[in-house]
Amino acid sequence: MLCFHTYRKYNWLKNTHASILFSLFIITGMISCKNKQRYEFALQKYQADTDSCVYEARLLKQMFTDGLSEPLLKEQFLSVRKSYKRIEIFAEYYNPTTAKTINGPAIPEVEFDNPDFPQEPHGLQVIEALLYPEVNIDTVTFLQEVEMLLATFNRLKVTGSALQLTDAHVWDATRLELFRISSLGLSGYDTPLSLAAIDELKVSLESIKSYLQFYDNDEKVYDSLFTYLDKAIDYSNTNNDFNHFDRVNFLRNFLQPIGSLMYEAQEIANISFFSEKRLLSEKAKTFFDSGAFNPWSYAPDLKQVRNSSEIALGKMLFSENKLSGNNTRSCGSCHQESKAFTDGLEKNKTFDGSRIIMRNTPTILYAALQPVLFADSRVAYLEDQARQVTENPDEMHGNLSKAAILLSQDENYKALFAKVYPSDSISGLHIQKALAAYIRSKSNFNSAFDAYMRGNDTAIHSDAIKGFNVFMGKAKCGSCHFMPLFNGNVPPEYIKIESEVLGVPAENKAPYRLDDDKGKYDYIKSAPYLNAFKTPTVRNVGITAPYMHNGSLKDLDAVIHFYDIGGGAGLNISPVNQTLAPDSLRLSVDEKKQLIAFMHSLTDHSY
Repeated sequence: MLCFHTYRKYNWLKNTHASILFSLFIITGMISCKNKQRYEFALQKYQADTDSCVYEARLLKQMFTDGLSEPLLKEQFLSVRKSYKRIEIFAEYYNPTTAKTINGPAIPEVEFDNPDFPQEPHGLQVIEALLYPEVNIDTVTFLQEVEMLLATFNRLKVTGSALQLTDAHVWDATRLELFRISSLGLSGYDTPLSLAAIDELKVSLESIKSYLQFYDNDEKVYDSLFTYLDKAIDYSNTNNDFNHFDRVNFLRNFLQPIGSLMYEAQEIANISFFSEKRLLSEKAKTFFDSGAFNPWSYAPDLKQVRNSSEIALGKMLFSENKLSGNNTRSCGSCHQESKAFTDGLEKNKTFDGSRIIMRNTPTILYAALQPVLFADSRVAYLEDQARQVTENPDEMHGNLSKAAILLSQDENYKALFAKVYPSDSISGLHIQKALAAYIRSKSNFNSAFDAYMRGNDTAIHSDAIKGFNVFMGKAKCGSCHFMPLFNGNVPPEYIKIESEVLGVPAENKAPYRLDDDKGKYDYIKSAPYLNAFKTPTVRNVGITAPYMHNGSLKDLDAVIHFYDIGGGAGLNISPVNQTLAPDSLRLSVDEKKQLIAFMHSLTDHSY
């Protein structure tokens, strides 16, 4: 172990480096201040902060090579993480693939066209797993990972020198970072072992402030914006215990007002908002704005928008037995509205009643807010899902082309289809589109929890509030079920939904055995996908029992117990590729009760 004076040398070097970079940034800015646009200052700062990332990673490598102790390496590792948080805004925005290499989950990445050779993970989360908990470090792997991280930072530095920013890009990237903090940051998504998420909030917010300050003017809204940012920074600095951080308070009283003020400040500055079709609206001030999410963003037709006539037609077709093989079963036979569009069964019967369907019937509520569908993620569009279900021999055993002929003989249907799809004839594609439109309309965000986050202080009680904090903190539910959709669709870009390997038992009773369903592996035969299933939404979970892909867990108590013991690992049936952490969460009786209270607060008011 090196002496204390050697460690002081490293601190001196770090402080000197930081001072030099800051001085260069200020001097360079002063020299060309009159000729620079505000976005150019933002770019210059990003480039300087990227230099700091390279320096901090190089210092971690040197400290490891010099034999510094594990506690000192951990301290420097956290410094590297904080240096990345200063550039995350633009790294994620302009170089998402590189950003994932730096700070992505420590699980293999499967490429669709090369499933036999999944890419091993690298970056900060892999290094974190080598440092935490207290174990002997794999010195060879550690050095390799740090060297790869350093190379990736250098690659980011090179690409950063060629970036073309505009004011609109700066504000859009900054806004998305605030949403990233609100969901991934508060849940500890990228710090699962070090639990450093709350410490990093301060750095992320300081980064947002530093970029927005280039646009400061005499308008009062900017004073208010920076005041709220300072208060949020102070709060996260003095309340930094991961398990006990009051996330509800932080969201409602700091992050949401900051989002609203950022929107107002951008409007006052006359900086345009982008208009491309996104799931999260480009003008959303907070996650809980009315209309913050656009369920039509994943439609195959980019011009497709909400159409009340099309939705009404889809609702009729959803209950139409003529779509099935013998006119006896409709979509609504299994997706029953009175049961939040589930059927209350572990698994339903096949069309002919001779067997049991492979999987539990999921709700259609909020199904539109996913980039892929089915538990195994095998289709991308609701239109395709509608066809697969109606034409599946085990489910409805129908044929949409034949159904279209039948419906054409009904004058009422002919008039309705002609109104929505002006055409000479009804087609199977029209049926698919109408069903998809109806499902897209079932994303209402009108639960008690939504009302509370919009300012109704009496909408939920204290147990539900505490339960949300447990959900996002100690229980780590929010690191897979991302707030506010509470499914696996990764915010704030919402272009990928995660699958997890939990080790679900075939039956929830001893002797336990792993369920036979191979999940996503049946669709893409890659080892990480064996027993993997798409992460569904927790919204309305209080009324959609039983749970899991096979319906093996009958109530929320069973679900929470399963996660609390570490999933399949706690039942001694863990698959080798289990992605759920195998350690016990050590939840108390009260915390479990609070979790259930929170999940019930996610029930839409109509139920």
